[in-house]
Amino acid sequence: MMTSGANARKIALAVRLAATTPVLVMDARALRERAAAFMAYAPQLATFYAVKANDDPQVLRILAEVGVGFEVASMPELDAVLTHEVLADRIITSNPIKPPAFIEAAHEVGMRRFVADSATEVEKLARYAPGCDVVFRLVVDNSGSAWPLDEKFASTAVEIMGLTRLAADAGLKPMGLTFHVGSQATDPNAWTNALREARVVWDAAAVNGFAFDTLNMGGGFPAAHDGVNPNPRTALDSIVAATASYPAGTKLEVEPGRGMVADAGVLVTQVIGKATRSGTNWLYLDVGVFNGLMESAGGINYGFTSIGTGSRPDVRWTVAGPSCDSMDVVAKDVALPDVAVGDRVAIHPAGAYTTVYASAFNGLTQPPVVCVWSGPDG
Repeated sequence: MMTSGANARKIALAVRLAATTPVLVMDARALRERAAAFMAYAPQLATFYAVKANDDPQVLRILAEVGVGFEVASMPELDAVLTHEVLADRIITSNPIKPPAFIEAAHEVGMRRFVADSATEVEKLARYAPGCDVVFRLVVDNSGSAWPLDEKFASTAVEIMGLTRLAADAGLKPMGLTFHVGSQATDPNAWTNALREARVVWDAAAVNGFAFDTLNMGGGFPAAHDGVNPNPRTALDSIVAATASYPAGTKLEVEPGRGMVADAGVLVTQVIGKATRSGTNWLYLDVGVFNGLMESAGGINYGFTSIGTGSRPDVRWTVAGPSCDSMDVVAKDVALPDVAVGDRVAIHPAGAYTTVYASAFNGLTQPPVVCVWSGPDG
């Protein structure tokens, strides 16, 4: 929940600026401050923002201006970043499974490093990006995250040794490792433990004649869901300490997505209905699972703040979206005053994985993005 005075002012500002709902209001000051927290570790640790978290042009422009790099996973994401005149050396891709057309296009604009976690991907890289550098995705423990990412992608240590040889034989350059500890990782030890696993593979590669020089530690940096302290310095300090024993000159990289943009965003919504069913109070908003809050279906919890309800007593609500699909339930047992149809509710932190997941299912309105600069007093 966002309970600080600064966050209360951010919510109030967002509501004032929301002419219609639903709308995502992004605080440019908060974006710059979070980017600065990551950039403070440069040049020892390079930061590449994961565009998939929020690809709004205003967000990309702000981050490009402060010098953050970008991680892209598709042609539209690459095109969006290039629009802001970002040079190829500030763009990477960590997508382990890429369409051939994307590989070719990225290679043509000057991107020379790609990720692989299968023999098929190595073969594609050899064909569509000949001679490129390859970083291999290692499977690591994701148990400390709210949204695990360790099943669809990544290879074991033994498999990576085979892929390294396969890549070299195909004329590619094996250059390092990447991993992901899972999204919304609240334990800084998640990176420390993963780095220990990675070091075993790193050293095995050296024994086999491959001198790795790149270590990409992915994302997972948390936002202020469930009262979590979103200060990235705790995790970044752990990463710096855990990588101190790696060879001098190792290129260290992180890819914050949620941890970069989530806390800068407030989703302003409107109450469109109420009902009591079998003793349960239902509250219906004009945004739900299908047009902005898809992550609620995967276990991500949001904070809810009612606007302009004065001293009305709290009620326990099941909060649902506007679609006619019964899956469109955002949260249960939410404490909010006895709001009325037309009242506004702010949802936070909402700067990540809201608009990018939003669909037009059922003819729903997809939240536009308004980016504003808040002063120190809101």
